[in-house]
Amino acid sequence: MLKVLDIAREALGSVARAAAKVPVLDSKYHVKDRLRGPWPKGPFLWMHGASLGECTMLLNLAKFLKEDLPNCPRILMTTQKVEVLPFINEFGADVEACVAPVDTPVTMKHFIASVQPLGLILAENELWPGYLSSMQRISTKPSVALVSGRFHRALPGIDFSAVGYASMQTGSDLSRFLGFAARANISRMMIGGDWKLLPWVRSGVAVTAPENPTVDTAFISMHIQEWSSLCQMVVSSIKRQEAVVLMPRRLSEVAEFRKQLADQELVVVDWPQVQKGAVSIVSQFGATKKVLAVSKSAVIGGSFCRTLGVHNFWEPLQQGVATCVGPYANGQKETVATLVREGVIAQIRSTAEYSRRNKPDVRLVQTFLAHESAKINDSYQQLVEFLKNLLK
Repeated sequence: MLKVLDIAREALGSVARAAAKVPVLDSKYHVKDRLRGPWPKGPFLWMHGASLGECTMLLNLAKFLKEDLPNCPRILMTTQKVEVLPFINEFGADVEACVAPVDTPVTMKHFIASVQPLGLILAENELWPGYLSSMQRISTKPSVALVSGRFHRALPGIDFSAVGYASMQTGSDLSRFLGFAARANISRMMIGGDWKLLPWVRSGVAVTAPENPTVDTAFISMHIQEWSSLCQMVVSSIKRQEAVVLMPRRLSEVAEFRKQLADQELVVVDWPQVQKGAVSIVSQFGATKKVLAVSKSAVIGGSFCRTLGVHNFWEPLQQGVATCVGPYANGQKETVATLVREGVIAQIRSTAEYSRRNKPDVRLVQTFLAHESAKINDSYQQLVEFLKNLLK
């Protein structure tokens, strides 16, 4: 089975090399950089996340490890999304960053030789087989940690023996992961909650609703594929003369959202301007916290299209903002079901329900997050101990 995986990884390399020769593809996806680097010179503690949400979580983790891990090595962060690199560099976590290497045997050999990773921390579900096998090849003991893990399935034959620590978001994630990784005999496995909440846990700040909010509803991380539902909700809000903020998930879709809003003859302003009866559109990364600080309620994107995945609903919750999601919760079905059952978030089953949606009581949110805080703090402390032992 390992040979089959290696053949598949070689085939991926062939496809990538072909794509690198097509200027428009190379320009858009930076294929040559993914295949050949340049990679920074190590050694590093390597962190890897798929896109903005995972990398933000890892950047906060990097800050805390620098405080709690004696002689913390330099940290390299890789991401699948090229557009996230400027955000990483400007975050202030004192890490180096580059686009993630393609998972092919040749590329991984050159990447490992340059970066010399002392350990690897993977966010959520980025269990690339070549990343794991490369770390196993160069380490004398398990040197991979999976944090805030989400798990549904894996390619048959993946060897998880390089993983020494796994903190999974839910019990269901842990059970599914154990079904695939039981033979790896991972020494530290636990239910550790969603580490997007780690900064809040570390801060000790109480959950309180925003004072004097000026935004009635913030639509966070919306995709253009969700426009049909989004349009109905936005129009409903504007008819009631509410102040609305729209934060697209992708900056590349801002122009299309503007066009669609103009076609509806809606008044559009640019964030941070906010106006009753108008839509304020956000055209920059990293503004979510500021938007939520002045919002009464939030509607989370990725949940109004069957093929997408629901985005980060924890951020508005920890800021005391009444939060709701759409009918779909791909990637977080168990967690969303629990939060809806506990009255912590509301779920809009159809856009007709939008105007009469529930606004969860902040006290329910406070109680639930207190339990999550304990799980996250414990799993973080266990990660620190794992890394201390690994880096001896």
